[in-house]
Amino acid sequence: MKNNMEKKPLIAIWSPLRYVNYGDDLQAIAYGIYLKELGYSVKLFQLDKELSDMYDLPSVDTVDELCKDVKLCVIAGGALLTPFNFLKRWLNKAAFDYERDFKHLLQASEKYPVKFCAISMGGDGKTRSPFLYYSKSRNDFFRSDAFLDGTVRLEGDIAQMEKFGKSFVYYPDMLFRVKDYFEFEPLPQTQKLRVGFNLKKGKYLDEKLLESIYEYAGSNDDIEFYFTTTHMEKAGLNYQYVPEKETNNIKIARYTSPKQLLGVLGSMDIFISSMLHVGLTGLTLGTPVLSYRGPGKTKSFLKSIGGDWAILDDNISFKELKSKFFSRSREELYSLYNVEAIDAMIEASNNQFEFCRKIAQKYA
Repeated sequence: MKNNMEKKPLIAIWSPLRYVNYGDDLQAIAYGIYLKELGYSVKLFQLDKELSDMYDLPSVDTVDELCKDVKLCVIAGGALLTPFNFLKRWLNKAAFDYERDFKHLLQASEKYPVKFCAISMGGDGKTRSPFLYYSKSRNDFFRSDAFLDGTVRLEGDIAQMEKFGKSFVYYPDMLFRVKDYFEFEPLPQTQKLRVGFNLKKGKYLDEKLLESIYEYAGSNDDIEFYFTTTHMEKAGLNYQYVPEKETNNIKIARYTSPKQLLGVLGSMDIFISSMLHVGLTGLTLGTPVLSYRGPGKTKSFLKSIGGDWAILDDNISFKELKSKFFSRSREELYSLYNVEAIDAMIEASNNQFEFCRKIAQKYA
């Protein structure tokens, strides 16, 4: 008779973690913590060593090491449906590397008896021709028998997965449950208003707005401005804006760990971003979030929680920001959302983890 205390099987968790990106790290670590709580052993793919030690989650460097002795590999969300046209797949290094990931996953699925399940999978809710926007490896991997039906975090992505012959279900993003899996420490209290930013460079940034922020910060002492990044500095990705130096009211908060960045997000009175996961996790901590020159998926999400008012005009001035938003309290702004809809999404997102539990029971 088997010992009832026998250790449960080993489960692999894959996500493109080499970019040490806040959103991907959160998803992979949360599933790692969750599966360990259920009694499983886990190993993650290319999790940063500091985070691996911090959360006691073993990591391996290659897909072959990840898959060789497991029956189930959970794909922890990620923007797996990100479209890249043919030229971008060959000329853009990040796109080329991303498609190569699918080649390695496909090879592992052919070499080992492992099933893959994407849970809280990400796209932009649009339906596209798989052959025009995805590599042959990505198409073949999604269509393979080794790739199971899973879940998406935008309802529109269900139709996209049908193009691969897969039947996915929609639940709100797993990161609505971030407080269940991560501790964080707020910044020291202050009497000043705290405004956070996470902004991309180029067309996503208005130089006039930046100048006004610096000018105000230099001549007034009632607002602190925090410029954040969502990649660790070691990743070498510099597409997000940060000031050259800090001043009394201009602060830099580079991502170093989930605990650190969640602490920053939870300490802001208002947060302005073009990125969905920063805004979504900020909202779960009670921080009102505004979308500035953000993609369609960010705007769609805000509209789904009554946040049309939080979608900023691309050319909004600092004066308008201050009069419309900085003059109102954190609590007052948050109450403008459909708070019941947010609470319902937080509750329903637990289905992502319940789905993960059932998949582990069935295939691990």
